[in-house]
Amino acid sequence: MHIFSSLYNLLFDQKTFFSGNAPSGLKIPILVTALYAVVSALVSIPLLSEAAALVPAELSGIIIGTGVVSSLIGAFISWVFVSVLFFACLKFIGYAACSFKDVLAVCGYVSVISGISAVLTVLVWFIGPAPAVLLVVLELVFLLWSVPVWYFGFSAVCDVPAKKMRVCVAVPAVLMAAVSLLSLIGA
Repeated sequence: MHIFSSLYNLLFDQKTFFSGNAPSGLKIPILVTALYAVVSALVSIPLLSEAAALVPAELSGIIIGTGVVSSLIGAFISWVFVSVLFFACLKFIGYAACSFKDVLAVCGYVSVISGISAVLTVLVWFIGPAPAVLLVVLELVFLLWSVPVWYFGFSAVCDVPAKKMRVCVAVPAVLMAAVSLLSLIGA
C-alpha cells in the first residue's frame, strides 16, 4: 500500500511526497525512467507501424526497430538533458548548493507523468489522427503537471529561496513550452 500512496503523492501532492519520505538516491528515478522508456517504446509501435506501411516491406522492420530503440535511448537522453538545464538554472540563478545527482533524481520522478502522457497520446491516436494543436496542448498540460514535481523536489534538495526557486523552475519550463510551440509552427 505504501507504493500506491507514494505514487498518489507524487502525482497529486508533491509537497507531501518530497517533504515526507521520498526515496533518496538514483535507484528509484532510474527504475521509473526505464519504465517510462519501455512504455514510450511500446506506445510508439502502432505509430511506427503506420509509418512503416508507407515504405517497402523489407524496410518496415528496420523502421520499427530503429524507432523503438530511439524511444528507449531518447528517454534517458532527455532525462539527462532536462536535468542539466535545471541544474544550470539552479546554480546560476539560485546559487544552489545541491549536487547534480539530486537534480537528476528529482527530474527522474517526472518520468511517471511523462509515461502517463505517452499512454494518453497513443490513446488519442487510436481514436483517429489528432491535429498537431491537440497534441501540443496535451504536451503543455503534462508539462504544467510536472512543474510542482520540479518545484517541491528542488526545494527539498536545494537551499534556494522560494522566489528564486520559482524562477529556476519557470525558465526551463518556459523553454520547453517554447520548443513545443515551435514544433507546432514547424509542423
